[in-house]
Amino acid sequence: MRGRVTLFWILLAAVVGFGLFQVKYKVQNLEDDLRRLNAAITAEQEQLHVLSAEWAYLNHPARLQELSARYLPLRPPTVDQIGTLDGLPHRTQAATGGAGGDVVGR
Repeated sequence: MRGRVTLFWILLAAVVGFGLFQVKYKVQNLEDDLRRLNAAITAEQEQLHVLSAEWAYLNHPARLQELSARYLPLRPPTVDQIGTLDGLPHRTQAATGGAGGDVVGR
């Protein structure tokens, strides 16, 4: 009887030891994964800071003004480009599809 109890406790200690061994290595693997994820998060945050700085540079108003002056042929309107509402053609019933009633400005 005493031998069986001793054998039971030895087997129980072996099973518990094996279980602890498995848990220890699983925790170490999870800690390695966590370290890798934290390093990846840090790298992504650094990349976001770089992209934010690039975005601020690319959208700087003085830079955009210089680029628009260089590549867009925009000039202030001249007097002959400005007209009046009377110079616009009036819409007719046929042009509006026959629906909608009166045209504003008639």
